[in-house]
Amino acid sequence: MLAQRGVEPHAVERLWQSFTETYFLRHAPEEIAWHTALLVAHQAGDDEPLVAVSTQTDRGGTPIFTFAAQSHHSFARTTAVLDQMGLNIVDARITPTADRFSLETYLVLEDNGRTIADPTRIHEIEQALRRSLPQREHAPPAVTRRAPRQVRMFSTPTQITLSTDARNNRTILDLIAGDRPGLLSEVGKVFMSEGVDVHGARIATVGERAEDVFYVTDNDGRPLTEAAGARLQQKLGETLDRKA
Repeated sequence: MLAQRGVEPHAVERLWQSFTETYFLRHAPEEIAWHTALLVAHQAGDDEPLVAVSTQTDRGGTPIFTFAAQSHHSFARTTAVLDQMGLNIVDARITPTADRFSLETYLVLEDNGRTIADPTRIHEIEQALRRSLPQREHAPPAVTRRAPRQVRMFSTPTQITLSTDARNNRTILDLIAGDRPGLLSEVGKVFMSEGVDVHGARIATVGERAEDVFYVTDNDGRPLTEAAGARLQQKLGETLDRKA
């Protein structure tokens, strides 16, 4: 598959040395081939964040791929940009690499539930993300899109629990909340304001209920302290309940 794309085996081997086992378990062979071809070509250029949108929609949405240094807070920036552009995130997979980059794949749909096929729209999304991701010290863009009325009618109490993943030296945050456009964007902005790095995520939606899991650390790569965890819980609860 990679040979058909003209990717040299030694380049693949060198790249994959920084990938974790989790990455290979969570992505299909076609996705891995797509990511690998993009990253091998990207390595020959500069170190700016990589952004790509695929027209392959086999998994029920349009895939968006980003690759950036963890210091760029790419989860917060990406979710804010996608939300502001009227896109609904139906799945997000965030996987860190061994050299402190974040490899992220998002599945998105337009507000009307359709996948994205228009080349102009794809270019617009890629350009918006490329402008936002390199801005390390600035807040993510403000999001002004309101949730549809039918979404606002549902009410799922926000539940946030924290636990420690001692094996991987990080904190696990379990979030249950009412699903709505912009939910992940609000979560990402709180993470950014509280100095929290996302090292992985599992996104699930059951009806109007979002059940998401985030693997996080502080900016130094350590699990959150009890005090930091309490602040994060409080801030997330206040933000999500206010936006509901």
